[in-house]
Amino acid sequence: MRLVLKMALDRLIAELMLLVGSIYLGYTLFIVLSHMGTAISLVNSMDQMASASIYVPDAVIITNGTGNQLYLVIYNNGHIAINLREVYMNCQGSTMKIDLNNTYLVPGNYLIIHEQIPYQQCSVSNIFCIANTTICMAYETNTTRYVISQS
Repeated sequence: MRLVLKMALDRLIAELMLLVGSIYLGYTLFIVLSHMGTAISLVNSMDQMASASIYVPDAVIITNGTGNQLYLVIYNNGHIAINLREVYMNCQGSTMKIDLNNTYLVPGNYLIIHEQIPYQQCSVSNIFCIANTTICMAYETNTTRYVISQS
């Protein structure tokens, strides 16, 4: 009788351990599956970021004796449409902002900005976002200064 009771107790303990292990594995699987949506969204965002790119072939300030003219060309050389948000210019310790009002730019197209500014040399930061998302990036470049003399 004792042997039968001991075997029954051993079996009860073994089944209880299996039950606890099954609950733990089920909970772990639930947690992993519930985070899959977040992981897939993150991978999608990384793919979009890799497809978005701009290039600034010309960031020029021309000084002609009467003022300084900024000419800025922003080219979408990525594979996905973007929204140009703003251009920040750090010029000799001062910051100047040019708002681009989320200008929509498809791949292969460009935008030319012409603005009179009081500075002769600037560092330019272009803020752009992937269209229809909140994923934003910055592209930074320096301006080149040209002086047109009056002779």
